[in-house]
Amino acid sequence: MEQSSSLHRAYLEWNKKKIGGAYLGSILVKNENLPLFETYFGLLDYDWLLRVTKNRVCKIIEPVVIRYINGKNLSLNSDYRKKDFYMIMLYIDGNLDAMKRLCGTRARYFYYVGNAKMARFYFRQSKLDWKIFLYYITSYIPFLRKIIIKKFRVFG
Repeated sequence: MEQSSSLHRAYLEWNKKKIGGAYLGSILVKNENLPLFETYFGLLDYDWLLRVTKNRVCKIIEPVVIRYINGKNLSLNSDYRKKDFYMIMLYIDGNLDAMKRLCGTRARYFYYVGNAKMARFYFRQSKLDWKIFLYYITSYIPFLRKIIIKKFRVFG
């Protein structure tokens, strides 16, 4: 079983590589004394996942649900994305690596939805690597950006 402390630490560091994409549909937790779901905005799961994984033994399983992005998903809702970004930033504030990863995620969201100006802003805040560099450059070329989105998993 995956120990909660390592899963909790991975969430706290906003490190998706460590948790391997462990979201609600892939964490097995005993249904006992679970905290209330996020109560500030009523739709974000980040702080709830932190509270669930903090003092419990959790097991990461194969996802029960496969998420497809089609434009109607909550993950593409601009209001949701904004609230999610700020909620996570509150928890990881001060951890520069985590903040850069989060900015990279936000940049790829804006890249995906076609807001090149905001995408470039957040790409500049993120950790620079060859993929980010190419996303940044192609954000100036709309037809190339669309091809990249169709060929590669940019966001989601």
